[in-house]
Amino acid sequence: MQISRLPRRRALVAAVLVGLLAALAPSASADAGTVRVPRQYFGLQDGSMKAYRNLDFGALRLWDSHVTWRDIETSPGHYDWSWLDSYVRHAQRHHVQVTLVLAMTPSFYSAAPNLPPRRIGHYRDFVRTVMRRYRSFHGDRGIAAYQVWNEGNLPYFWNSSPRRLARMTRTVWRIHQHVDPRATIVAPSFAVRLDGQRRWLSAYERQRLGGHPVRDFYDANALSLYPKAWYGTRPGGPEDAMRLLALAKHRLVRAGVPRRTPLWATEINYGLTGEPSAAHAISETEQVANVIRTYVLGAARGLDRMFWYRYDWGLLPASSGGGTLGNTLLSVPGSPTTITRAGVALRTVQRWLHGRLVGRHGHPPCRQGSVGTYTCVVRYAGGVRWILWNPDRPVRVALPRGAQWLHGADGSSSRVDGRDATIEVSYLPVMVTSRR
Repeated sequence: MQISRLPRRRALVAAVLVGLLAALAPSASADAGTVRVPRQYFGLQDGSMKAYRNLDFGALRLWDSHVTWRDIETSPGHYDWSWLDSYVRHAQRHHVQVTLVLAMTPSFYSAAPNLPPRRIGHYRDFVRTVMRRYRSFHGDRGIAAYQVWNEGNLPYFWNSSPRRLARMTRTVWRIHQHVDPRATIVAPSFAVRLDGQRRWLSAYERQRLGGHPVRDFYDANALSLYPKAWYGTRPGGPEDAMRLLALAKHRLVRAGVPRRTPLWATEINYGLTGEPSAAHAISETEQVANVIRTYVLGAARGLDRMFWYRYDWGLLPASSGGGTLGNTLLSVPGSPTTITRAGVALRTVQRWLHGRLVGRHGHPPCRQGSVGTYTCVVRYAGGVRWILWNPDRPVRVALPRGAQWLHGADGSSSRVDGRDATIEVSYLPVMVTSRR
């Protein structure tokens, strides 16, 4: 789950050696696919600076937070750092890593914020100035990662070509090499819900600049993993987001992106309709299930970061139906310190994933059985945890051998023993543990 900072040539040599060793190995180990989930995996997008009081997270992505390029550079060469300084100071106090999106062109450099600047030098100057300021902020790292742009395949955010976006990527990469080589450079995020959006992602990844593929100019890829609001009569959920992830991964591999390239989910939530209208409300229990299943499955499928887009900073105007864009809320809309059950679940899933999320016989963690039940195994110093759920229907499943305790998402616990041959599993995950 760690981001490699090896130089490109050394990374290539390392990858070749790893491949050779894998080919020579007689068989996959029982723990092939082991994942240790760091605190920085649990990310949020938050514009309140008040989430730290009640939510536990390790990474913050700044978007829709008054810190776009056009918010900061208020006139040519003049910068307003007040908002960004505040975000960085709060993050430093709570040991949270900051990712800043370097997007949206000021009006004096372009006809619209979703267009590139008339001169790339203006973007270069802005990026250089930001990196110099936050490579060390009051003696500590200020911003850990920079993302080139937001959702480059949506015209609302980027209304130009894949090639122009690739040039912006190279610009950020070159500046970081000279100004802040320890920073992580994240490729533009891309929506992947629609096939046309995935084709745009492929077109970007096929770009070559000066004989180099665009993948040479970033450390990590990024996706917005919003599924459809509805699939027939059921609402979209975490498993649908993971299917989108699989489709996007296939596109990346076909474009030549190495499988080991870190991949971030820079936005995720559920119920978004594609229109500026409120999401269909779901129960608090369904929201809790969405949070736990999302973070568990994302880690199991190899994501290095998962940034929850909160959509609970306020309500939509009554003219658009009220409510919020997302259906899974970590706090009460308009009251960022009033945490919901789904917000509490963010801390729950971190406890459940502490240790090593393991797969068997070369398979990734979290297998799905014949009746659709997911089983995720976590090994830790005190024993083993099994996280279980079935997204489609309640079923009874056999207790894992050695199970001693049954834990609910609400924090409840009950003792189980050999006489309890089965337990009921539904869309709301439960955890079973054995202790040494």
